[in-house]
Amino acid sequence: LRLLALVDSSLGGTLTRGNGNFVLTKITISAPNPVKIVRAVADYSQAGFPVDSLLKKGQGWGVEGHLRKENRQAVFAFEKPVVAPSITVRLEFNSAYDQHIIGRVQLAFTDVPNPSLGDKAGVPDAVVKALATPESKRDMAQKSAITAHFRSVAPELAATRAEIATLTTRRQQMETNAPQTLVSMSVAPRTMRVLMRGNWLDDSGEIVQPGVPASLPALNVKGRATRLDLARWLTSKDNPLAARVFVNRAWRLVFGQGLVTTLDDFGAQGTHPSHPELLDWLAVEFRESGWDVKHLIRLMVTSSAYRQTSVSDAALRGKDPANKLIARQSRFRLDAELVRDNALAVSGLLVDRVGGPSVKPYQPAGYWAYLNFPTRDWIADKGDNQYRRGIYTYWQRTFPHPSLLAFDAPSREECTVERPRSNTPQQALVLLNDPTYVEAARVLATKAYSAAKDDAGRLNWVYRRVLGRSPREMELRVLLGLLAKHREQYARDEAETKALLSVGDNPPDVSQAVAVAAWTSVTRAMLNLHETINRE
Repeated sequence: LRLLALVDSSLGGTLTRGNGNFVLTKITISAPNPVKIVRAVADYSQAGFPVDSLLKKGQGWGVEGHLRKENRQAVFAFEKPVVAPSITVRLEFNSAYDQHIIGRVQLAFTDVPNPSLGDKAGVPDAVVKALATPESKRDMAQKSAITAHFRSVAPELAATRAEIATLTTRRQQMETNAPQTLVSMSVAPRTMRVLMRGNWLDDSGEIVQPGVPASLPALNVKGRATRLDLARWLTSKDNPLAARVFVNRAWRLVFGQGLVTTLDDFGAQGTHPSHPELLDWLAVEFRESGWDVKHLIRLMVTSSAYRQTSVSDAALRGKDPANKLIARQSRFRLDAELVRDNALAVSGLLVDRVGGPSVKPYQPAGYWAYLNFPTRDWIADKGDNQYRRGIYTYWQRTFPHPSLLAFDAPSREECTVERPRSNTPQQALVLLNDPTYVEAARVLATKAYSAAKDDAGRLNWVYRRVLGRSPREMELRVLLGLLAKHREQYARDEAETKALLSVGDNPPDVSQAVAVAAWTSVTRAMLNLHETINRE
């Protein structure tokens, strides 16, 4: 309900026949049952006479009409929508001032949720004026005002308005969070000289201009070359390097070594490509596809060369020990981040969400103890962040994550084109004892225990899950023996069982504690296999 108190010439240009002020002490609404008012707001309230006092049995609502000769309005919100053929509104003016009674009042109802004061509570003056104008004489501005107001209040358009409001909010959020590029005004470039003996104070050296090595195609630009010219030169079809270098690194990612084994050196001291025509063809295909990386990777992994087996006989290994002829698939250990990702993936813990801030997986307590200026503490993440891909791990260059460091992850203090691949006892200890791998093994064991009714079936399920094949008879015999041994061990030692199952944040299954603990020993061994951490 909107109550509008209007000034009138018959009232001396004020709101009442008294001194111009009014005090509304009570408002009652019935339809025909009493209607409860839960909120009252007004465009103005006199000190000591607030409009919400009507809800609290206070002194009533006053507006200082004797001082302010203006229209006044109040909006009253009901507890529930009212559906009735008629509504009765009773206004009471029982203050100490007999003549403080509204002289001219107007009431209006709306089904708009949470109506506000001002033009939005009723019909704007511009719309009223437009409606008072005959339709044939309305100009475009008046027609637009009527249409816009109708769209803002029509009940049948409520769903559309809500959708527009939601989309507008999302757009504002996107615009607010969108990355912004810093743009600066171009200034005259500095004069660059050859520094004689490296002395930057000596300006006797030859003046030089931006360019590229003379052994490569020239830039061919008019005037001074810019970074944009360099970018165009790099991706030009006349550039012999950019596409070849990228394709060679992609080949190394897929096949274990590049067609040119020196990934960071295509110069005179680099090795010759083992398949120069293949390298050239891939480079042209990559460039002609619009530098489409997905197309390039798809082309490689669907090739017959990639789909070969890594199993080979002695004769083939003798002829081509380094597999330069690509007569078989290469076998190599996964990179550090992928070793961890693989364990989380086969256990079902991996969260493959893309993007977001860095995360902190489990790390030994006190590992950062010697990190100063300032000192810092490593607090492992909880929930999904604990199981995100290794690429999102928070990186401290002076103290890299020890689990990843064991698998030859670089410190990132400088760019590393190709990581070394070592084979050390520390790697086996990481796979066996790091909380990430213990937790992954426990979750995998819990799933394995529920996957089949007997131990042989469960072991076959684990092999399929981890290695993608069935166990051999000898492997089955060894692991079933390991399972029996640890089942007896954990049946005797409840504390050790509880300690194993409590590793990690993922809630353990305690209903079959001994069985799950024994199977965890088996899955820990499975995650430690050479075959598990190698790309066959």
